[in-house]
Amino acid sequence: MQPFVQGQDSGVTESEARIRNRENIEIVKESIMTQNTDNKDINYIENDGNKIAYCDTGSGNTTIVLVSGGTLGLETWDSFQEQLSKYARVISYDRSGLGNSDYIPNSKNIDAMTGELDMLINQLDTNAPVILVGHSIGGHIVRKYTELFPEKVKALFLIDALHELFYKELKDSVTEKMWSDYVGNWDSLIRQVSPGAADEIGFILELMKSDTRYRIPSNIPVYLFTSIKEVEIEEKFVEFNKMAFKVHLRLNNQLGEAYENLTHIITDKSSHFIYLEEPELIVDKMIKLLDK
Repeated sequence: MQPFVQGQDSGVTESEARIRNRENIEIVKESIMTQNTDNKDINYIENDGNKIAYCDTGSGNTTIVLVSGGTLGLETWDSFQEQLSKYARVISYDRSGLGNSDYIPNSKNIDAMTGELDMLINQLDTNAPVILVGHSIGGHIVRKYTELFPEKVKALFLIDALHELFYKELKDSVTEKMWSDYVGNWDSLIRQVSPGAADEIGFILELMKSDTRYRIPSNIPVYLFTSIKEVEIEEKFVEFNKMAFKVHLRLNNQLGEAYENLTHIITDKSSHFIYLEEPELIVDKMIKLLDK
């Protein structure tokens, strides 16, 4: 899961993510997404004069928009998007400063990122309402977007996304030294990545101080996928991760209990990258929703 000391959302490239499967972020040495200008599927739209890259595949009456985890660009969705495109129109994109998108200073706060998503949905003639899929920190973006624009959202898929109170409760559940080591890893990483990725890590660090809550409209179906598969990590973080898993699962279970329109799916067969390791779990729910 992203909030722990594993590789996702921490500067790991897509191929590294598949191989390492969320290793300690201390090993990360460069930015997650290098530009891939050879990708013929990439198109561009403008956001206040800045170029935003996106990939638009498939067709159908419903559009699915994929919102990646922190520091991850559209290429993380390649195989998953290919599968979904058999059933619907699917759009992925690079947030500003990631992948092939221009860097925009001061664009890594929840208002700017939801605004960027709204620009994409509006400009690409998506025939809203759309299905939003948010992975990890992307879950914050799609939940806030749904709170702001419920009329534009048909359904919400949250892939190993974090509860808003996760960081606060995790900090209260571990020792001061454990928390300091964890935050220190993120702080050191900022100096090793691109400006866009560094700003997204800054956003994650700000989330650690926040207890802002997002409301889920009762008329929108929500599917929350939570991984409980632990992976081997550096010894000093073992106890921290155990507590992180407990807090993560407990809070996501609370969401499932609080909202009748939320379906909570727990898996021990895939880790944080559920859409890469167990895509059929998500695709099956998506197909059933599209058939309604």
